[in-house]
Amino acid sequence: MRSVLLAAALVAAAYAKTGIMLPLYEYPFGDAATVDWDAVVSAAAAHPQLDFYIIINDNSGPPYSPNPPAAIKDFAPYLGSLNSHDNVKLIGYIATGYGKKTATEVEAAVDQYTEWATAEGWAAGVSHDIHMDGIFFDEIDTAPSQLDHNTQISQYAKTKFAASGGPVVLNPGTFVQSGSESLFDAADVILDIEACYTNSSGRMDFNGYACDPSASGFSAFTPATLEKLGSNPTYVSKSSVVVHDFYESWNPYEPASEATLQTHVNAIIAKGVHSFYISQLGYLGNFTAEPASISNVAKLAAAAQGLS
Repeated sequence: MRSVLLAAALVAAAYAKTGIMLPLYEYPFGDAATVDWDAVVSAAAAHPQLDFYIIINDNSGPPYSPNPPAAIKDFAPYLGSLNSHDNVKLIGYIATGYGKKTATEVEAAVDQYTEWATAEGWAAGVSHDIHMDGIFFDEIDTAPSQLDHNTQISQYAKTKFAASGGPVVLNPGTFVQSGSESLFDAADVILDIEACYTNSSGRMDFNGYACDPSASGFSAFTPATLEKLGSNPTYVSKSSVVVHDFYESWNPYEPASEATLQTHVNAIIAKGVHSFYISQLGYLGNFTAEPASISNVAKLAAAAQGLS
């Protein structure tokens, strides 16, 4: 019996991997952008045992008219390349407006992504696999008053993407409020730590908010931040962590060291979260900027888990 239990534990451990949750909000056009997209494809190919959950965001998501949008010609070759890798799941972005959009509106947005199948790029007659595997619900308010709404849209998306296995991700960008813990059952993943690394003021981040220690409520990410996830293994294993602005000072610009990056990656992996990403700046490009490039973050994540 003991050997059976040990074997089961080893199997569970083998599948309890921490993947990459990549907010790929960059439009794939122009030299700088295509270099970034190429780097994402290369990172996924280089680490076939590391899971990549890649959030696809065209112009803040649906409604699209036509569907897929006309912009799909630029996206299609890259989506096809990413979909060719078994360790990649593409996730369609939907902004929920912190509960301002009705469940009917949000579900209609989910339906649009279920219709993505194949599309041509700019090369006529060449079709690419553009399917989505799950949904990323942004702007989630986890107040108990929104619990029924958030549960409904999560369950709807899980039903629609049951065949692909999801995931359905909720992004409050902060910890789930007391009374809404059942969201961990409704969704597959909750992005409940979204923070800056830097303590240096000066640069406005991707949403126009300063990563500034003088701002009210600002708290720079450190490995100790992970303890705020608590110790409930279900909640932790369904949590995601995204850290951006990985520099020590902005003016003059001084990136954080690779040794610091490794320390942070190792701490996140050791916590046992579902997924994470560390970005050198924001989410709109710079995926080749060092040390927190997609290739380097993926390499360190794979190495920390003994994955190829």
